[in-house]
Amino acid sequence: MIKLPFIDHSREKFLILEVYPGVTRGLLISTDQEKKIKLEKVWSNFSWSNLSRHFRQKITKWNVIVAASPVLAVTTIIPIRLEREKNLHPSPILAGELENLLAQATAKIFNQCRAFASRSLGIDELDTILIDNRVIGFKIDNHQVVNPIDFKAKHLDAIFELTLTTRSIFDDWKNFFNIGETRNFFFTELSRAEISVLEKITPTPFGLVVMEKDGTTAFHVDRSSKNSIVKRHKINWLAEKMVSLISEAWGIEEPVAREIYLNYLKKEVSPQVFRYLNRLINPILESLYKELKRVNLKGQVFIDAHLPLPTVFPKRLGGLVIADLPILSILDKHGFKADFRDWPIPAHEVSRRLAPFFEFYYNNDKESGVNHWLRRRLHWLGSSS
Repeated sequence: MIKLPFIDHSREKFLILEVYPGVTRGLLISTDQEKKIKLEKVWSNFSWSNLSRHFRQKITKWNVIVAASPVLAVTTIIPIRLEREKNLHPSPILAGELENLLAQATAKIFNQCRAFASRSLGIDELDTILIDNRVIGFKIDNHQVVNPIDFKAKHLDAIFELTLTTRSIFDDWKNFFNIGETRNFFFTELSRAEISVLEKITPTPFGLVVMEKDGTTAFHVDRSSKNSIVKRHKINWLAEKMVSLISEAWGIEEPVAREIYLNYLKKEVSPQVFRYLNRLINPILESLYKELKRVNLKGQVFIDAHLPLPTVFPKRLGGLVIADLPILSILDKHGFKADFRDWPIPAHEVSRRLAPFFEFYYNNDKESGVNHWLRRRLHWLGSSS
């Protein structure tokens, strides 16, 4: 844990936890009235069991944001038609009726979503837990509305966004779920957070490619079509391959190979070594580009890589424009300010690590009454054995 000095206790605190297989990274940030972000603590491996009683009590007063890796959680989008009872057609939709329709719809689509999530996560359906549920769009008579209450209609169309995770993640973090009735707890999938943030600054369609040690996932996002679409694709490509190739070629340990790779990126190797590594690594990059074309991404494609890539962004690839996650544009859009020069975090990771905060900030500020109701009454479908 890295503890930074001069913590200002008058600032609003946000504990951001990124959950990966075998490790959880943590950030504690704070903001003031001028929306200046300050980094207060960093954990390379956050553990609830290792926290002192005093620190646990502090957490209950903070905003807690848990973001699970795409290999541990799945977000799926389902459009559904909600049919009203015939005798209610002439009457406006009331809050009680809408809540009943939403509850019925959630129960109806849960099994379909759970089957998809269990296949994506490679786990049994009984170990798949619904952990967040929201409506991202309503239509009445093909006209989009923010809230259907007080409208008259025979039926209404809704687009649900459900996030499901593994039973083990639920069990590991249920201490935080117990404070979920208060406004200060938020659970998300990391890729959903990044997509949510990107949608505020770039038009759809666009793509997001999340590269982790254990796998790479591509997302195609298109909100311009009749139904909101987020397609998820597994990519047969690992950034770690570049390090392992150096390790194999020179017969050295991977930590040493990683250091050489990072020096290569900074051009802090001899010209001869630089040319050799170019020949070694370029075919791996070409295989990534082929994979991106294979899954048919559209528009701008944003790269979130745990390991920096040996290329300059933005990069044109046919009809695609490949780019880094634009942290400065994200800050400007939300009116925040931050100086990252002293943060003990690699520059290419800052956008990923703050995306859950921005999603929480936006949703907490703009959340509709409908989604507030859904979240408060979510009974963790599938959590009972």
